[in-house]
Amino acid sequence: MGRRRALAAVWRHTFLHGSAPTEVVEAELGCCGSVEELLSLGMVEEEKGTLRLTERGRRSITVVLAGGVFDLLHPGHVFFLERAKALGDVLAVVVARDETVRDRKRIPVVPEEQRVQMLEALKPVDVAILGSPDMRDTLAKVAPDVVALGPDQRHGEEEIERMAAELGLRCRVVRLPRYTACPLPSSRSIINRVLSLFR
Repeated sequence: MGRRRALAAVWRHTFLHGSAPTEVVEAELGCCGSVEELLSLGMVEEEKGTLRLTERGRRSITVVLAGGVFDLLHPGHVFFLERAKALGDVLAVVVARDETVRDRKRIPVVPEEQRVQMLEALKPVDVAILGSPDMRDTLAKVAPDVVALGPDQRHGEEEIERMAAELGLRCRVVRLPRYTACPLPSSRSIINRVLSLFR
C-alpha cells in the first residue's frame, strides 16, 4: 500500500505541477524510505531532485477518471467519488465547464472554478480539473486506466472505449450505481426543494 501511495503521489505532483520534487513527495509521505525503495525497484527515476515515474512505475498504479457537473454537492456525489476512488490508486475528476452545463442541462448555480475547489477538498479526490468540450482531450491528458461513469451520464461505455482506443489508450469503463439513501440525492432535487420553500 505504501509503495502505491508513493507512486500515486509522484503521478499527482507531476500531473498538477509538471514535476515531483523528491523532498515534497517525501514530506507528504512522512518518510524517505518509500522513495528509496521505488528508486531501487526502478519504479521512479530521480534527476536534479525531481522524481519521474518509469514505465514500470506507471504500470504499477491504476489511474481512475471520473467526471460530472458537481453543482450543489450532495451525498450522491460523495458516494460516486468514493466508489470511483475504490477502483484505483489515483482519482482524477474532470468538472464540466459552465458553457457545457448550459448547453446540456441548465445554468449552473455554482461557477466552474468554485466547483473545482470544492472537489479538491474532498477526501477521495486526488486531482480536480476543468473539462474540455471534447472528451478526447481529457482522456489524452489524464491517460486513465479506468473511467468511472455515473448512472445518468450521457456517454456510453462503448463510446468511451472507442475514443480511448483511437488515442492508443487501454482503459476499462465502469458504470456506477445510483445513490438513493437520502431524500435529496441530486442537484435537481436540492434546487426543487429550495424553490418549494420560497413559493
